[in-house]
Amino acid sequence: MILFKIAVSIFALLLIGFGLVLTISPIPFGIILVVIGFLLFVAAAPEQVRRLRKSWRWFDRAMHRVEKRMPKWIARRLRETDYDHDYEREERERKEESARA
Repeated sequence: MILFKIAVSIFALLLIGFGLVLTISPIPFGIILVVIGFLLFVAAAPEQVRRLRKSWRWFDRAMHRVEKRMPKWIARRLRETDYDHDYEREERERKEESARA
């Protein structure tokens, strides 16, 4: 499982890199590659994205703006990488435990 996460993370970073290069082309197909790569990276390595959000405030503010405009299933995934929403995660885990009991 760890090898799979590493492989997906590397693939996602490659997509982001190629997307950034292709963004300057006349047809900005690279934006789509950057978005797909970032979503893959968020799914494979949320702790790394959380670290980026914590160290770069401008990136964290951009993610907050993106969260508001995305569909719920994407916004939920982005919110999991937010270090400010730890209390929401703990509350959800408590609800799940009480539902099982």
